[in-house]
Amino acid sequence: MTIHSRSSGCLGGERGMALPMTMIVLTLISTLTLAFMALAASEPIIASNHMASAQARAMAESGVERALWALSMGTTSPSTTGAVSDPLPSPVPAPYNGSQYVSVSANGGFVVTIANGAAANERLITAVGYVPNNVNPVAIKKIQLTATRMKWLDPPCAICAGGEAPTGMSTEIQIGGAATVRASTASGAQYCAGVMPTAATMSQGSINTNGSPNLTAPPGGVTQLANQPASAFSSFIFSDADMAMLKEMAKATGTYLQGSQTFTSPPPNGLIFIDTPSGNPFTASSPSSDIIMVDVHGNWSQSWSGWLVVAGSVYISGNVTMNGLIYAQNDVTMDGTGTGGVTGAVISTNRLDTNSTNVDAQSIGNAPTTYNCQKVRDGGGTISQRWFSKPGTFREVAGT
Repeated sequence: MTIHSRSSGCLGGERGMALPMTMIVLTLISTLTLAFMALAASEPIIASNHMASAQARAMAESGVERALWALSMGTTSPSTTGAVSDPLPSPVPAPYNGSQYVSVSANGGFVVTIANGAAANERLITAVGYVPNNVNPVAIKKIQLTATRMKWLDPPCAICAGGEAPTGMSTEIQIGGAATVRASTASGAQYCAGVMPTAATMSQGSINTNGSPNLTAPPGGVTQLANQPASAFSSFIFSDADMAMLKEMAKATGTYLQGSQTFTSPPPNGLIFIDTPSGNPFTASSPSSDIIMVDVHGNWSQSWSGWLVVAGSVYISGNVTMNGLIYAQNDVTMDGTGTGGVTGAVISTNRLDTNSTNVDAQSIGNAPTTYNCQKVRDGGGTISQRWFSKPGTFREVAGT
């Protein structure tokens, strides 16, 4: 019997395919090897570039921090070496005029420029970071921002009423009883350098007195300055943008409140912002549901220091002691009967009024109001005077 095998041809065919398959596999392995070798060679370069870019950004941020420090020292301690004074000097001193490279370390440094911003309390900062230096840089990053500080209100009066009264509405200050308004240093008032009040009381409308009030005028000034134009108040009132920033800052510190409030004891020191119930800006057309009153009264055993900013009206009575700024976008009424009173300034901008509510600032008892410029600025030491990045302005930009 003869047995025929059919598998030999098949095996021969498979052996014929082995060589091409081997060559294909070797080619793929070679290609992948070359690719991995190229990647291994370029990866350190990519990583180095990423690191240099991050270092350049850090250098630019160092320039920003240096500028913020210089501005803050210029406000709080002007004699500090390297401080930049407020107002911004002209010309701006080096290195804050962009003329000088500041080396941070062997890794790099920065060039920084400070310029005036759109508002008196704003500065434009531009910082460029270089790695490893500004002569032969391998990485450059540029940062721009608007720096700001709490707006200084330097009112020319201990009690000020007006600036935002609706057309056709009158603003009046009523001073009665044994009220005391002190604007002279002889009676305890204090001034900031270069800032001199012009009156004890100032109004966009009339100023009326009854009883036996005691008003002292600043040197060369008057006790009453009535019928002033709204423009005379513009430098010491908060704009809507200012109010929005104060609102956010109070939210951050947990001192933001809404609606009518009553304080029978001192609230926390610092910025207290009391908003409308809706959170909408207070205007001449605000609905009745957004018209609020903040009632401050009691027999306080401790004083309060800060800024009380109200999108509405304020009523102060009893024996309370308040240091800093009392700011109301509508009316302020004071009926203090103790020895405390307000040391700083009281501002009523009178945004909303009716014909039956035309006593827009004061109906005062015998508690004194004493002008103190520095306490208005810093809330009796509770409001930071340092410069900081204005929210929403920090950005990285192209160019050098």
